[in-house]
Amino acid sequence: MTIQEMIERKREHGFTNESLARLTGIPMPTIQKIFSGKTKAPRQSTIRALEDVLSGTPEGFYRVSKADRLKDSGAAYAVQKKVHTIDEIYALPDGVRAELIDGQIYYMATPTKTHQELAGHMHLEVATYIRSHGGKCKVYIPPFAVYLMGDESTYVEPDLTVVCNPDKLEERGCIGAPDWVVEVLSPSSVRVDCLLKLEKYKKAGVQEYWIINPPSRTVIVYLFAQNLVRFYTFEERVPCSLFPELGIRLADA
Repeated sequence: MTIQEMIERKREHGFTNESLARLTGIPMPTIQKIFSGKTKAPRQSTIRALEDVLSGTPEGFYRVSKADRLKDSGAAYAVQKKVHTIDEIYALPDGVRAELIDGQIYYMATPTKTHQELAGHMHLEVATYIRSHGGKCKVYIPPFAVYLMGDESTYVEPDLTVVCNPDKLEERGCIGAPDWVVEVLSPSSVRVDCLLKLEKYKKAGVQEYWIINPPSRTVIVYLFAQNLVRFYTFEERVPCSLFPELGIRLADA
């Protein structure tokens, strides 16, 4: 893919330099120099990372080192280096939310107004659709516990969780992989949502994963079973593979 093709794809999918920096791990000044023409011969590893994101393939996420995946520049997620257990999640004070992934605790900040508007819109649209169609699937908003691997090793609270198998539901939450998961990005959750959780959701057996990016007004849809990834803007009606007649327009939030 040439630089001009990248520029066109970047514009087409609504990526900003900042969002590309977050998704690829490439410093934003480097991305700015590439797209402005100041850097004439970028490194091949840099080009590959940009191509993977802009072409809609997830391989670029997996090229980021594990150490980098656990880094976070923001305060919303704080990574603890020692191995933690679910008991520490249960012992957190009221109002303090965190997730447990592979023995690491990730603290979660209070969501912003925009975050809540988007998550609330998703819940309303999905719940209304399921109810009007007599569906058996259940839709949940946080705080709702998902024991992703079916045990206490990984505890997450997605922004939207859809479960169609009643056998996975207990009073404490969902035991195992939900059918559909949605995360709304915040500035400090990008690496967790786009890298670490992406891998965990795929491995656990989640069928569909949406990543909603408010700054770029884009939605990335991962269809793990079909090994497909698709990009949409907030202005488009985003389809869901679980419910063929459902299409959600985030611009209406």
